[in-house]
Amino acid sequence: MRKWIGCAAWLCVVTLASAQEETAAPGLHSQVAGHESEQPPVPEALPPAQPEAPPVASVPAVPVEAAAPQPAEGPGVAEPAQAAPQTVTISASSEANPPRVRFTAYRDSYETAKKVWQVSRGNVVMALRLIPAKVSGTIDDVRVALQGNGAPVSVRVAEGGVFVVPINDEIAEQDGMFLVNKGRGELTASMVIQPAVPREAWTVERVAHVLRDARLAVRAITPWYKRWFSSEVKSLAFCAPERGSALQLKQGEQLIATLPMSEAAMNDINQPVYCKMFDGEDKYPGQYRVVLPEEATVLIL
Repeated sequence: MRKWIGCAAWLCVVTLASAQEETAAPGLHSQVAGHESEQPPVPEALPPAQPEAPPVASVPAVPVEAAAPQPAEGPGVAEPAQAAPQTVTISASSEANPPRVRFTAYRDSYETAKKVWQVSRGNVVMALRLIPAKVSGTIDDVRVALQGNGAPVSVRVAEGGVFVVPINDEIAEQDGMFLVNKGRGELTASMVIQPAVPREAWTVERVAHVLRDARLAVRAITPWYKRWFSSEVKSLAFCAPERGSALQLKQGEQLIATLPMSEAAMNDINQPVYCKMFDGEDKYPGQYRVVLPEEATVLIL
């Protein structure tokens, strides 16, 4: 009896398993058939995807590629942006015969100029004054260029052989050199600190700020062991080559005072000038505008 029940149970299990396999088989065949039926339409689905590609490619990629060379050609254009606050014009030299004689390494001047600029918050710049090393030498026709790995770029030289040291990180990293159009040993140089304020931007308050920043800058670039022997900045002076000139203090367009420029001094190139000097203790209201005569220059003495 137990054997018969066991056989019956086994027969039921086998029968049930066979029924499940037969039931699952159609689904499996339908899935396989479904995959097989999906494969042929794949090529039909791809063509719609391919026509969609042209609109993506038609997005104006050419202007982007055309614009890419502009930054690549722009290293020379980026340099004026750095030098512009220092009133220095630096552009690719187009001279047929640019300066070629090495004068001095750029790195030391660059580091000092950058420190002066940072400490003074852009109110003061560092310049180099070129001086003939020989009595018979001249600097009337001197030209200066700055060269890194690329072509030399010209640096504007003011009257008396003074030029503001440009701040160019790239050329400094390339161990750049200052080049001149004079022979080796014909020139030496001394450092000069100059204000970097536009002529029309002077006020009594700005005079005090520039004077304070100039003192900070000179102290920052002077080694501690030389401070006892170096002279400090005493005044900011508005100077003219001859007596008789005067500054005007104005509030708006109203003339407040006329200040004679009569104190004798020497300018950055050791020429006699006559100045009105400010020592930072002046009692004029800070909002007064300082109007310079056309021939006036501003010196840090």
